[in-house]
Amino acid sequence: MRHNWLLLALLTLSVPVAAGEMYSWTDANGTKHFSDSPPPASVKAQRVKVKGGLTSNEPAEDAAKADEAKSGGPALAAAAGYSPEDIKRNCDIAKQNRGVAEGTKIAVDAQGYPTDLDAVKTRQSQIEKANQQIKLFCH
Repeated sequence: MRHNWLLLALLTLSVPVAAGEMYSWTDANGTKHFSDSPPPASVKAQRVKVKGGLTSNEPAEDAAKADEAKSGGPALAAAAGYSPEDIKRNCDIAKQNRGVAEGTKIAVDAQGYPTDLDAVKTRQSQIEKANQQIKLFCH
């Protein structure tokens, strides 16, 4: 029983480390450092990815570009292979689709409640999908 508690405690402590990002660098004295926050800009560091117990290194500059792409927007769409013309066209279409969905009238009863809940769900789903596309394709 005691071993189970020890195992549970170790697993609990390892979860934050496995989920986060780590950076590694060597200072001027040759000492290897590891940290969960990036080092000063003057130090060339590598980001250590920790995933499922496996680690991999990538230069910190590449990590910054990857973080920018993860945040979404046209940079992510461009990285996925969309041309600038496609990105602009898809942005315009997404904005138009959101406008159409938001303009869709929902029938209501005498108390002002929607008479068709499926229509409400569909409308909301269309608005959310358009908003996701706007986030991807528009600035």
